[in-house]
Amino acid sequence: MNTEPFTKKQMKHLRELAGIGYERDLERCMSVLHEQFEKWKQKEISVWDLNEKIHKFHNQIARDLYKSYTINDPLFPVIFGIKSGVLTIDEVQEKCRPEIEELLKSLDRQLTD
Repeated sequence: MNTEPFTKKQMKHLRELAGIGYERDLERCMSVLHEQFEKWKQKEISVWDLNEKIHKFHNQIARDLYKSYTINDPLFPVIFGIKSGVLTIDEVQEKCRPEIEELLKSLDRQLTD
């Protein structure tokens, strides 16, 4: 693993990727919420059930996503986005990939131990 920090240009790239991951993850979660609106329109759930889903989305899901993607160090949100499936390693600049790949492998090892 590279012991030198990322350059400013690489950090900018990682911040941009974190933003893309956040947007994609938020869109995924909004799609699930949208499905609840459709269920309500079809009278499959009550307005109270829909209200509860909206409340849960706002107070839990959206806040958790925000915290996951907007921490100061963009490296971890990028790792989170890759592990969540909203980013791919191919989207990471080649110069940043070795560090990201090593962290992903280390995380996988820790999760399987």
